[in-house]
Amino acid sequence: MDLKFAPDAKPKALPIAVQRRQRLIRRIDQQVGHVRDMIEGLTPRGAWVWMDEVGTYFVPIKYGRHQIELKKGMYSIQCKTLDECEHALCTIRAMVLAGEFDTQITKVSGEIRKKFGNS
Repeated sequence: MDLKFAPDAKPKALPIAVQRRQRLIRRIDQQVGHVRDMIEGLTPRGAWVWMDEVGTYFVPIKYGRHQIELKKGMYSIQCKTLDECEHALCTIRAMVLAGEFDTQITKVSGEIRKKFGNS
């Protein structure tokens, strides 16, 4: 393996938007693992994915305990199978990395801070 050297050094502090994205991405990665466990027949604790009475799966995206509004009035992604749930989480992960949910994350983060009196 050839090493690829880069002139970049780790920054002393990341912008708050990047920190929030990274926090959400870590949780999404954890949820992908939970979905894989569900595919294998396990019931992981703390999984976001839930199923309604007719067998349709729903995947909300949460920052803390708050669901993020993905589109106007839409708080979850509807999927037919657990494989689709995994794909949906991976797609959302890419969107978070691209900064497409920064506004929603900032809003939810403000609501969380307000509860603790830290505006």
